[in-house]
Amino acid sequence: MDEIPAGLSAFLAAVQSRDAEGAAAQLAEYVILESPIADAPYVGREQVRKVVARLVDVIDEFTVTEIIVGDGHFAVVTNTRIGATEIDGVDLVGINAEGKVASLSIHSRPLRAVVALQNCLAPALAMPVLTLTEQL
Repeated sequence: MDEIPAGLSAFLAAVQSRDAEGAAAQLAEYVILESPIADAPYVGREQVRKVVARLVDVIDEFTVTEIIVGDGHFAVVTNTRIGATEIDGVDLVGINAEGKVASLSIHSRPLRAVVALQNCLAPALAMPVLTLTEQL
C-alpha cells in the first residue's frame, strides 16, 4: 500500500479543522486509542470520540508534517500547539479493511508539554491532573 487511505486523510483533516464529529465518523467501532496521558487505553468509538472532542476544544493548531506509509499502518508526524506550548508527536495509526481508523498509539514530546496537555484534558476526561516534578 503506497497511498494514504481516504479514511485516514479525512480523520486528520477533521482534527486539523477541529471537527470532532467528522473525526469520529472515520473511527472503527472497536477503535483503540493509547495515549501518554492515560494509564489505560480508550476502547470503542464513543470513548475515543469523547477524547478527540475534548482535544479539538483545547488545541489551537494541529499540523501534519509527514506521513510514513506501511502496509495498513502509518506513522503520522505531527506538531500541536496549545497557546505557546508546542507538542511534537508521532501517531502510529492502523487502518482496518473498511478504511476506518482502528488503532491510534500516540507518542509525544517534550514531557512538559504532554503534562500541560493532560492538565487541559483531565477535568473533562475524569482523570487526576498530573504534576511534573524535578529532582536532581
